[in-house]
Amino acid sequence: MTNNIHINNILEFFAENEILFTDCIEELDSYNGYLCDDRCYPMSELDELLAHKTPTEILQLAFYGRDDDNWHTDSHGDKVYGEFNPNREYFYFNGYGNLVSTDYIDYSNYLCDSTIIEMFENRDEIYTIDNNEELKALFDELEA
Repeated sequence: MTNNIHINNILEFFAENEILFTDCIEELDSYNGYLCDDRCYPMSELDELLAHKTPTEILQLAFYGRDDDNWHTDSHGDKVYGEFNPNREYFYFNGYGNLVSTDYIDYSNYLCDSTIIEMFENRDEIYTIDNNEELKALFDELEA
């Protein structure tokens, strides 16, 4: 029961400090691939991550991709996204491996108990935790 209170305190802290949460979850992902295909990358890394693809394959990934920040609803109420935009800050791969552009990193769907437990179990690999005194204290309470 006590751990649930401490986990909730960490969740509240991360909800108020999205950048710290992003840093922590990306460090966790770098260590064990926690985010799978949901990892956002700076657009400047696009060439490096797609270096093994042919130009035609890259064009197809962009053509079948989308822009998360440019959308409207159609007459049926469905979201219709704009085309992949290489001028955005970030990109990620959707479930089909196609490119999705965005100016915002959003890992809020990972803000849950299981992520905090995973961070706790791999704390030695997440340097951001120990570099922030308040966050360090919250994770230290989980050990007690």
